[in-house]
Amino acid sequence: MTILTEPRLLVNGELVATGATLTVENPATGESAGQCPVASRALLDDAVDAALRAGSTWAADWSTRSRALETIAHTLTDNAETLAQTLSLEIGLPLKDAKFEVAAAAAFARHRAAHPLPVDIIHDDARQSVRVYRAPIGVVAAIIPWNAPVMIAVEKLSCALAAGNTIVIKPSPLAPLTLLQLASLLREVLPAGVLNVVVGDDELGAALVTHPDIGMVSFTGSTAAGRQIMAAAAPRLRRLSLELGGNDAAIVLPDVDVDKIASKIFAGAFYRTGQVCAAIKRLYVHTDVLEPLTAALARVAQATTLGDPFDPATTMGPLANRAQFERVRTLVETALASGGTAVTGGAPLPGPGLFYPPTLVTGLDPDAALVAEEQFGPALPILPFDHVDEAIDAANSTDFGLGASVWTSDIAAGTEIAARLDAGSAWVNRHGIVSPEVPFGGTKQSGVGRANAAVGLDQYCELRTVSVALPRTN
Repeated sequence: MTILTEPRLLVNGELVATGATLTVENPATGESAGQCPVASRALLDDAVDAALRAGSTWAADWSTRSRALETIAHTLTDNAETLAQTLSLEIGLPLKDAKFEVAAAAAFARHRAAHPLPVDIIHDDARQSVRVYRAPIGVVAAIIPWNAPVMIAVEKLSCALAAGNTIVIKPSPLAPLTLLQLASLLREVLPAGVLNVVVGDDELGAALVTHPDIGMVSFTGSTAAGRQIMAAAAPRLRRLSLELGGNDAAIVLPDVDVDKIASKIFAGAFYRTGQVCAAIKRLYVHTDVLEPLTAALARVAQATTLGDPFDPATTMGPLANRAQFERVRTLVETALASGGTAVTGGAPLPGPGLFYPPTLVTGLDPDAALVAEEQFGPALPILPFDHVDEAIDAANSTDFGLGASVWTSDIAAGTEIAARLDAGSAWVNRHGIVSPEVPFGGTKQSGVGRANAAVGLDQYCELRTVSVALPRTN
């Protein structure tokens, strides 16, 4: 199946083909999903230059930007079916989940369209007027991961444009097709140069990050790559927003109703084949409910239907690319070789495609790689505890700090425990909920800055304080 026959890059309002291309693999079949043009360094320079030249006009009028953001939301909604099909094709996401991602992206754009840049009034009295204004930074470089490219790109695009910036987006070379398709649609919506989309490897990404005309880098991806970007941006003190890896813990207290929470915990860990930055990646369960909850999760896992993302019966697709497939396979094999037990799954499915069943692993030590590292796939270690303090200590004993959750029938106790978890987001009786009006980001090695809400918009702004001494009236 092929959705895009001739994808093109977007530079200065023009759709551009190049001599160099890369092949995007369909992870459900191993076949080609399409050929994608690759940008040269010269074309990257053209894209940044176009964004720079478009900036002054674009930044001048909020109403123009608001209407454009609303039109972006309508464009996503009006083309949801085609965009979702391309997304399913290139990352293996079940079509219904791909449609949800496109709808979520539209909601992010619509949220920014409805909220003008605020002006903070610090003092407004007879003696002085002090106000804080928000100004654009300039050209934003947005580097997008492969796991949720539409939602993440549109979140960054919406913030950048709302603040009056222009943007150069670099999709992952593993999943560029949907964003190129979206760019071709938005070409008719935005002035030339405001949005540019180029595709390439890590070398092109490094050139984008270090380009002298880039004012800010917004990156979502691995912690290792985030460190490299931070180091590369340091010489010019470039503004940064980094949403990095996570190893989210969920703590299950003994008072839970197992039958009520099992499917929710399973979704928190295995939604989108576990390829979610804020998925549950470690499950700490009180010994009183360890056996029944493990059994309930196993039943949910066994009822999961892996298959063709375009089949309405499919509830879990393949892993999105070969490298991630091999990582999950290696982590699980190592866990089982070191004494762990696969309650469900434990090995890839035979046949074409990168299919790996939902895998629950028990009997692991806390320092096992499947526990200590981010697996980013459908494998969940389950670890027992007797006292809640030891579960909190275990949850916090990681370099990561993106998300965490507590599961309990006692909301007050759950809220108190959640406040003790060292994570940017802590949920009670749910996990991984992200929305435009709620700040999201990580502590420790899970990121720098926050996305979403007012604080997320400020990441894309220069704050300018204007302090005025008023004349005395006496």
